[in-house]
Amino acid sequence: MSTTTVNGVRLRYDVQGDGPPLLLIAGLGLSSLAWAAAVPRLREGFTVITFDNRGTGLSEVPPGPYPIDTLGDDAAALVEHLGVGPVSAVGWSLGGSVLQSMLVRHGDVLSKAVLLNAFPSYTGVQDAWLDAGLALRRAGVDPVAIGIHGMPWAFTPRLLADHAATEAQAELARKDPHPTTLAGFEAQAAGLRVYDSRADLPSATTPTLVLAGAEDVLTPVAQSVEMAELLPHGTLQVLPRGGHGMLVEYLDDTLAAIIAYLGADPRARPRPVGPVGPVGAVGAAAEPVGTAVAVIGAGRPVVLPDDLADTPQVR
Repeated sequence: MSTTTVNGVRLRYDVQGDGPPLLLIAGLGLSSLAWAAAVPRLREGFTVITFDNRGTGLSEVPPGPYPIDTLGDDAAALVEHLGVGPVSAVGWSLGGSVLQSMLVRHGDVLSKAVLLNAFPSYTGVQDAWLDAGLALRRAGVDPVAIGIHGMPWAFTPRLLADHAATEAQAELARKDPHPTTLAGFEAQAAGLRVYDSRADLPSATTPTLVLAGAEDVLTPVAQSVEMAELLPHGTLQVLPRGGHGMLVEYLDDTLAAIIAYLGADPRARPRPVGPVGPVGAVGAAAEPVGTAVAVIGAGRPVVLPDDLADTPQVR
């Protein structure tokens, strides 16, 4: 665990593993602990760089708001400080917005990118979801209750129907040694809700995987389709199972897709990541449901579950 000051802010970061450098960018209000389950696997083949975005964890909490471009500048400056660029990067949710900013403004520090459960701009539903989350935090509601209230937006009925597992997942918020402050959450939220990458994505040159879960209701597949269509070197892959929190609920399948893309020719057709085995504990593989391959835009490959292959939003 180390700290450095870049772009005028003190950031906490960690570097683990051996191999090509891989930067992981966490979501709204989350510190680098969001990647705790993924890092042990990823560091087997990558030099994994995690960090706390400004406003979270052990990083500084300067006055907000935090524009997404500022968060992208922070991440790019960290890569330059470490002298490891160009790097592969994965951005999850808000981290996907930060990574989109980097694709547009700092493409020179990136070799490949994965936009995980990301979106190009907020919808009215996402605005309302954020308003509710802010209201609960400002009212001082218990963080576990806030977590349970928000879990239907992140997880599938497979997890939610198991109340013991749901409660255990929510209890992790109470165990966070460095929880995000209200000020930090508000500052990130203010920048996120006004960010819109759509006009700028066509200028990005970095090969990018847009990775989504078919069951994501917070950042629906249609938003991933939109980003993949706008990115000149974008590839869309939709896993048959998993919502916004699929990195937690379907860890094996999500990491398999990420590793397959980062370890292969980024312009080659990605192989469908077929779920294997029965439904088990959170993080195990999904039920077999099949995959279909379609083509999007200028011959770019798309991997879809069978039940999405004929929907109008995929073209």
